Order: sequence, then C-alpha cells, then structure tokens
Amino acid sequence: MLQAILHGKAGRIDGDKGQSISWREVFKGREDLMTAAVFGRFAYLSAPVQATLMQRWLGVTATTFDDFEQIDFWPSFSLENNDDRNRVEPDAVLNFASATVILEIKPPAGGDQYVAQWRREIASYLQAEDRSQLPLYFLAIGRIPSRAVVNDWIKKLNTEFESQLAGINALAWQPMINDILALDKGAFACEPNQQDKRIIADILHSARLYQLKIQAYSWQTLLDHPLPRLSLQQPLLQDKPLAKPQPQLSSVRTAKPQRLWHDLFTFAAAHPMSLKDINTWNK
Repeated sequence: MLQAILHGKAGRIDGDKGQSISWREVFKGREDLMTAAVFGRFAYLSAPVQATLMQRWLGVTATTFDDFEQIDFWPSFSLENNDDRNRVEPDAVLNFASATVILEIKPPAGGDQYVAQWRREIASYLQAEDRSQLPLYFLAIGRIPSRAVVNDWIKKLNTEFESQLAGINALAWQPMINDILALDKGAFACEPNQQDKRIIADILHSARLYQLKIQAYSWQTLLDHPLPRLSLQQPLLQDKPLAKPQPQLSSVRTAKPQRLWHDLFTFAAAHPMSLKDINTWNK
C-alpha cells in the first residue's frame, strides 16, 4: 500500500463532505498512518541498527535495546483515579526483553505534544503491571515545544515517577530522520546490512510524504564543492561596453555591464532575504 501511495497509484476516496481526496493526502493527515509506516518497519531492522537508533533517540547508552521482541500499536490501558479519561491509548509500545519504550507520535502537520498526555500514558502503563518490572522509557516524536519547555516537562515527570521511569526524551521529526540518514551513510559504528538499507529506504520515502528532508545535504556540502573562483576582476564587472551588438540582439544584451549590475542590486535591495526565510525542516 505504501508503494502505491508513493507512486500515485492508490486512487482517491470520498471525504466527509463528499469531496474526492487522494490517498496521499489522507496519509499525510493521519498520525496513525505515519506511526505504522515508520515504526511498522522499525520492527524488521537488525538488532544492532535498532539499538543504535533507540540509544540516539532516547539519549541513553546504558541499555542496549538489541533484544527486540514485538511492537504493540495503539494498546489500550485503564487509568484509575482519573476524572477525565479512564482509558489511555499511546501510539505504540516497543517491547524489548530488557526494557519497554512508549511512543507518542505527532505528524509534522498535526496537533502539538502536551505533558498531560505523556503523564497519562506513563501512569496507565505502570498501573497495568504487565512488564512493569522492566525499565520503562518514554519517547515523544514530532510537534514538540521549545527545548526549555520539554526539559521542564521531563524534570517534572522524572520527579513524579521517580525510579519507575528509566528515561524520557522528545524529538522533532527532522533530527530523527537525520539519524536514519547518517546511519544509512555509515556515520555510526553500526553498519546496516542490505535488508536494513531496503527498510531504511522505505522509512525515508514515508518521511518525504511529510515534506521532511531525506537527502544528507548540508551547508558543508556546498562549501566543500569545488566551485570556480570569482573576483572583482571578472570582465563583467569592468565598466566597459560589450562588443558591438548584432542587429538581431535585444537592447538588454547591448546595455553596459554597469547598468545590468545596477538593476540587479536594485532588485536585490527591494527583495531582502535572511536565514529566517529558509525552511529549516524543524517539524
């Protein structure tokens, strides 16, 4: 199904108001579909690759995460002594033999993360008792607030759950995808095998649907490129007329270079741009 969506072969469906919507647009707007597309494939990665990604995403090194067992999508847990909701449904739970990771996922264009939801999901899982003897980690992905706010939330939850919570972290989607790109390019000690590379390719294609950057380009890539040197001694910068124009050439071609540069600078001054105008893929 994912390949059909990526190649525009999935067709269209009728929306709530009778309008025709492509499956591609439906896919982009649903967090559950993004959860399944990315982490449904995580289950098939090799143990070393899984361990590398989980350690980076959670910011821990003590737990290896190389003993994956299964993933539970949208499990439902009861939450006692809660007036708002008595059932809680995290997006996914990764079950390792030595640890458990709760995932709360928001797509780049979805709603924001909020600490009350994190608290309910951690509390309901601990009340369930099943596997509660194992170290518990919590990972929120996408639509996070500022790092200062996230650090404050993490501090509060660590205090509230004390030794019951082994670790907690929150990431925007792009840094997470950057780790997958780096892994694919051999930037980490772990070397993905051929099956890993095919699975990683599927994950990256899924991320592209959400306008995430899936090419390992950076400013350094541009700086390292062997571009020809330019200087103020370039012929076009000299105040000299062009060669005698042919009759068929336009008046623009016959203007002096100085006039051409003056027009260019005038246009640039009227259309200022800064680094803030560049999309940093911080979603």
